[in-house]
Amino acid sequence: MKESYLISVGKFRLLILATMLSMATYARSIPVSGTVTDEKGSALPGVSILLKGSSKGATTDANGHYTIEVTDQNAVLIFSFLGYTTREESVGNRTSIMVSLQVDEKALQEVVVVGYGTQKKSGLTGAVTSISTKQMTRQFAPTIGSSLQGLAPGVEILQPGGIAGANAHILIRGAASFGSTAPLYVIDGAFSNSGLNSLTPNDIESIEVLKDGSAAAIYGSRAANGVVLITTKRGKKGDPVIDFSATYGQQTPSRKLDYLNAAEYRQFANQVADNSGIAHAPQNDNPTQPNTDTDWQQTWLQPAPMYSVNLGVSGGGEYTSYNTSVGFMDQKGLTAYSGFKRYDFRVNTSYKKNRLTVDESFSVSRQSTVPTANVSMGIPTVPVYNAAGQLTSSPTSYYLQNATVNNPLGSLHYSTRKRNSTLLIGSLSVGYRLAEGLQYKLTGGGSYNNSHSFTHNPVFFTLFTDTGQGISTYGNNMNSLSETRGDEFNYNIDNLLTYKKTLGKHGFDVLIGTSWVRDYMRANSISTISDLGDPNITGTGGTVTGGISAVEQQAALFSQFAKLNYDYDDRYLFSASIRNDISSKFAKANRSGWFPSVSAGWNLHNENWFRLPVVSQLKVRASYGELGANFIDPYQFNSSLLGPVPSPFGITPINFVSAYAVQLYPQDLRWETSVSKNIGADIGLFQNRLTVSIDYFDRTNKDLLASISPPLSSGQALTQSAEDAKLVPVNTASVQNKGIEIAATYSKRSGDFKWNLSGNFTALKNKVLELGTNVPPIVGPVMSGDIGDNITITQPRSPIGSFYGFEMAGLTDKGSIAIRGVDREGNPVIKPIEEGGPADKKIIGSPIPDFTYGLNFSSEYKQFDLTLFIQGVQGGDIFNWHKLNTYFNYNSGLVKDVLNSWTPQNTNTDIPKAAIGLASRRPSSFYIEDGSYLRLKNIQLGYTANTSGKLRTVFKHLRVFGGVQNLFTLTKYTGYDPEVGGTSVGGRTVNMTTTTRNADLSAFPNSRTFTAGITASF
Repeated sequence: MKESYLISVGKFRLLILATMLSMATYARSIPVSGTVTDEKGSALPGVSILLKGSSKGATTDANGHYTIEVTDQNAVLIFSFLGYTTREESVGNRTSIMVSLQVDEKALQEVVVVGYGTQKKSGLTGAVTSISTKQMTRQFAPTIGSSLQGLAPGVEILQPGGIAGANAHILIRGAASFGSTAPLYVIDGAFSNSGLNSLTPNDIESIEVLKDGSAAAIYGSRAANGVVLITTKRGKKGDPVIDFSATYGQQTPSRKLDYLNAAEYRQFANQVADNSGIAHAPQNDNPTQPNTDTDWQQTWLQPAPMYSVNLGVSGGGEYTSYNTSVGFMDQKGLTAYSGFKRYDFRVNTSYKKNRLTVDESFSVSRQSTVPTANVSMGIPTVPVYNAAGQLTSSPTSYYLQNATVNNPLGSLHYSTRKRNSTLLIGSLSVGYRLAEGLQYKLTGGGSYNNSHSFTHNPVFFTLFTDTGQGISTYGNNMNSLSETRGDEFNYNIDNLLTYKKTLGKHGFDVLIGTSWVRDYMRANSISTISDLGDPNITGTGGTVTGGISAVEQQAALFSQFAKLNYDYDDRYLFSASIRNDISSKFAKANRSGWFPSVSAGWNLHNENWFRLPVVSQLKVRASYGELGANFIDPYQFNSSLLGPVPSPFGITPINFVSAYAVQLYPQDLRWETSVSKNIGADIGLFQNRLTVSIDYFDRTNKDLLASISPPLSSGQALTQSAEDAKLVPVNTASVQNKGIEIAATYSKRSGDFKWNLSGNFTALKNKVLELGTNVPPIVGPVMSGDIGDNITITQPRSPIGSFYGFEMAGLTDKGSIAIRGVDREGNPVIKPIEEGGPADKKIIGSPIPDFTYGLNFSSEYKQFDLTLFIQGVQGGDIFNWHKLNTYFNYNSGLVKDVLNSWTPQNTNTDIPKAAIGLASRRPSSFYIEDGSYLRLKNIQLGYTANTSGKLRTVFKHLRVFGGVQNLFTLTKYTGYDPEVGGTSVGGRTVNMTTTTRNADLSAFPNSRTFTAGITASF
């Protein structure tokens, strides 16, 4: 028994020993090596090899060789490389594994959306840029336009910073018209008159920008400023998927100016009074509230929250699919009494069975805005509120020259201001395959915009007598309102016939079609002049004096077009199109316009003789195209007359009935024409790990509509003021934009770490070639009343909207601005700005940047991701209009720079003497500053949860993130922000892309926004 026991114990020990030896054998690292090649047998360097189920990995060297250690014969290796299909290999008992990766045909056949269809990216011959929607969704912006900034070469985004819900102005390859510079927006086949305002980033599948004449010519007269094509997300076959996202942001001013405090202001105001020979303001010598030191900037600019929530459901069956979403955005304004809200709903459905395809898209967006008012800083010696907590103004004893100054917050606090709009856009297309490769498609689309603006100013007072009676000069004495309503509607009906056929190595893609577009607009406004009566009345129940205006316009456009794409063996590419537009905006003799385009490309890398291993793609391309523009209001070929006007002649009066012109229009107005030339190259290196696109473009817009004064014989000039004079449009001007664009992307993966670096660069020159005979220069808004001091001018041989004024040559010995001018004989002289005349004015700056750029870095390591986005501008002058108030409006808040103003003891300065009445308010290079900047526009860190195991039962995807937008800006500009845009001058809306580009008119800082959010799929 004992012996049997000993034998059993021995066997057990032997079993344990054998097991340990076996485990040791398998625990020993097994080196696996090999070579990775492409389908032609060429070595592939940089291929990622990952041990499945672990973080262990390796990368092939320059010869395609790799070595990796595994501990299990059941191990699986994953081989992946950009542009090639991913392959898995089981190790088994092999120590050498040779792998050949195949080209990812899906990647090669990547298609982009082009005019009225799609096209293989490898076959493109025009200038088309696809914008990454992933980069867009990594930013938190109230509008789509602002999130596009810096993402595409040749595309500039101009927007006034710090305004809640501000619309972005998109400029493609420079401004080339004195009218509209907006591109054509096509959303799922429907033309949008409201730009991108009806969209949210979560709804967008792809964005393509058609930049040259060849790419955009298929849209003819509507595409002179380029085309932005947006495709929204559609459902996919499978179970329903619920997508949810929520983002919260806290906005703070990205910059604040350094204003005088109360003590500094009192001292400086007394200096101004002494320099001007006037009495001190009593409160500056003997203040009754010496401890008052109001920070008006802090009152105006406060931290403001913003948040958005989006929910979507998508799915599909055998024949149908759907995608629907709802969203809400709420943005409080950085400036007091402003804000923006948006409600969104979208539904897309598709049906496809046999030969029939039906696609539907519909969206509605409701937007409500409390408009941002111009910031006006009070002086620091006066309080914002009185002891009772009411907004208060201070009496004249606080101000120089006994000025009456109201609390700048008063009208905003007591008034009701709102601007609402409802945007609807939708399309329905029905396609039927008539035969193999032959398809007919009928598309109907339309957009509708209903807008309503309302302002009610009740009676209020901000200063009272001792008996509690409101003082009439402080506040508003009349209960008044103004209201505007407008409707815009357009629809399009497109008939398209396409034929695609491949015959051996020959590929054909033919499109013919027609398009019918109808536009309608009506707007009316009413404003009261007399008092409505009771302060609470917000409507007119009786007879009230006021003003009313209305406008109604209709226009139609019929188009016929054809396009051919041809390729031979994916080597030689050719494309041509022709479009005929007939517009009701012109007289019958000039309604028709023809717009051709032609382009060609050569894929050199597909040639048999091409043997450059480092070059994986090389395509050269060239294009020529003509586009039309009819960016004018309807009926401008019909002159308007007013009469009858009796005119007595002779000794015995004989009355002749005549009339005078209200508006003259020439009968021969015709299409503006844009002639576009483009040469480009697309290069892929290191198996397309590095891709580069380079384009040189030259676009000349001819027959632009400029304006001349009406002849005196018309009587028009005699019946209208200079401000309201309606000039006569003529087709005489031309503008040229030429430049270079570069876009590059580099991607790499090493084990669990993968990263991508992309950048773009655009350099552009803008020049007015001619305005036409007898056409005067086009001037911008007036800065002051002295000799018609316009701040911009558009004239031949200069950029559109060049800054215009006096060239500063230092200061005179009396402290005023000295300028470089001419004497009566035309000789150059230095003289005081007070003596400056029209002959002394010249171009003092250009708002057009030397170049713009964007740089985006994105990386992923296991479940973490990081995004950095830098955007910037080099060159481009800014007219710092804000200096007018912060330097020379002595009864408002002043910046501390004024303490360095000229005095007899301080002559080493460029800031003029502080005195009332000096002509420092006239436009000069004193106001011109460099607009260059570099901005870290976005930084975001995210974490994607592992949705395996129990988490998988709830989430299909879960990501949380946090970040900062506009973290810092490097600039020499002294205003709030170098990203400026015009809004209004004297209540008049101005064009921020032409006549007042880079004129800092309203002075708002951009927002630095700290964000946090979550995205999830169920």
